[in-house]
Amino acid sequence: MFDGKRRMGILFAALILASVASGCANGPSRDPSAKELASTKYDPHALDVFHVALAPGADESERTFSWHTRDTNKKGLVELSRLDEEGNVLSSETFEATVEDILRGRSRHKATVSGLEENQLYSYRFGDGLSAWSESYTFRTQAEGEFNILFFGDPQIGAGDGVWSDADGWNRTVTAATEMFPDTAFLVSSGDQVNRANELSQYDGWFFPEELTAYPVMTIAGIHDESPFTDYFNAPNETGLGEDSEGSDFYFTYGNTLFIALNSQSSDIAEHKEAMELAIAENPDATHRIVFLHKSLYSSASHALDEDVLALRVGLVPVFDELDIDAVLMGHDHVYVRTYQMKGDEVIGEIAYNEEGAAVDPDGTVYLTGNSASGSKYYDMQDASVYERYAAVALQLEEPTYMNIKVTDDSITFTTYKTSDLSVVDAYRIVKTDLGD
Repeated sequence: MFDGKRRMGILFAALILASVASGCANGPSRDPSAKELASTKYDPHALDVFHVALAPGADESERTFSWHTRDTNKKGLVELSRLDEEGNVLSSETFEATVEDILRGRSRHKATVSGLEENQLYSYRFGDGLSAWSESYTFRTQAEGEFNILFFGDPQIGAGDGVWSDADGWNRTVTAATEMFPDTAFLVSSGDQVNRANELSQYDGWFFPEELTAYPVMTIAGIHDESPFTDYFNAPNETGLGEDSEGSDFYFTYGNTLFIALNSQSSDIAEHKEAMELAIAENPDATHRIVFLHKSLYSSASHALDEDVLALRVGLVPVFDELDIDAVLMGHDHVYVRTYQMKGDEVIGEIAYNEEGAAVDPDGTVYLTGNSASGSKYYDMQDASVYERYAAVALQLEEPTYMNIKVTDDSITFTTYKTSDLSVVDAYRIVKTDLGD
C-alpha cells in the first residue's frame, strides 16, 4: 500500500546499524530526527517535515494535523486536495496553521481541515506560506453507516530492548491491523507512546509506521508522555477540564458514537464528570458512548492495586454508571483484561444473551484493557484473587496484540487479535434492542 515502505525500511536498518556502531542500545538520541536524516540535498522548494500526526477531528467531516519543521517563523499551511480514483486532483483548498517554537530548534504546526466528504480519496501536504512544500500524503474517508476502529495498548517505544526494536514491533502491529482492516475509520493509541518523552529518537520510533500518515490516530495521554505530548498531537474539542501539562479531557463524534478521552493524569473527578456531561449535552443523540483513558481501572497486573488507580475507580465508576457509558478502553498495565458488565463496582448478575452469544441490552459498562502493541514491556500478573471477581478474561500473553471495535446502528463488537498470527484472543459483543424509533 505504501510506496515508501522499502525506503523507510532501508533507513530503519541504517539506524539500527548506527545505534550498534555507537554502542547505544537504545537507538540514536541526538537531533536531527530520522526524517531529517533522510534528506541528503537542499532544495529551497522542498519543505522538510517530520512527526506528522493525522488525527480525527470534531466529527467525521474534520481531521486535525500536527507536524514539526526546523525552527521557523514562516506561516504554516495544509493543502488538502480531493482526488479521483486515479489520483488526479479534482479540487484543492488550503488551511492555515498555528506556528510555535518548541525545544531543540524546532517549530510545531497545528491545523484543522473541514468539509470532508464521505468515501473520498484525499491528498495533503504542508507548506511554509511562500514557495516550499512537503511531500504529499493520502488518506481516504469512509462511507457512512457501520464502521470500525483499531485500538492499541501502550507502545511505549524505548521501554524494551531498544528504540528500533520496539519501533519494529509497533510497526508490525500497526501494519498487521490495517492490512486486516484496511477500511478502518481511525486508530487509537492508549497512552505511553514513548518511554522518555524528551528522547526525540523514541518519537521517531513511534512515528515510524507509514500507515500513521494515512489513518487518523487518536492518542491518549499517558504517564510517560509528560508535557511534550502536546508538542506532537492536536486533539479536537479540548474542554480545559481535567487539565495538566499533557492537555485536558476532549471529545469527538464519529457516525452514531460519542468518544470521550479523559486525561487520567488528573485526579479531579468533578472536572472529568463536567467534561463528560458537556460532551453528552453537545451530542445528545449519540447511540453509543465510549470512553478512553490511560490508567486501567480494572486490570490484573502490576498497576492493578496502585493507589491512584483505585482512587480513579472509586471516583469515575459511579460517573460512568450515571452517564450510561457503554465501554471504557484503557492501557497502562500491559496486559489484556475484559471485565464482566460492571455497575457500582459490582458484576451485573443477570445478562441476556442471543443465539450468537452477544449480550443483549446489558446494564452497566464493560471495561477493556489493551495489551502492549509493540512488545516493549509486559507486567507480571497479580494473584488471581486480585482480579477474578471482575475479570471475565485476564491474560498475559507476552506478545503484541490489537483490538478491532466494530460499531453498527445497534451493536458494538470488541475483538482482540494476536499480531503474530492474527488469531482471535477474545471477542465480546453488545447488542441494543431498546433504541426506540
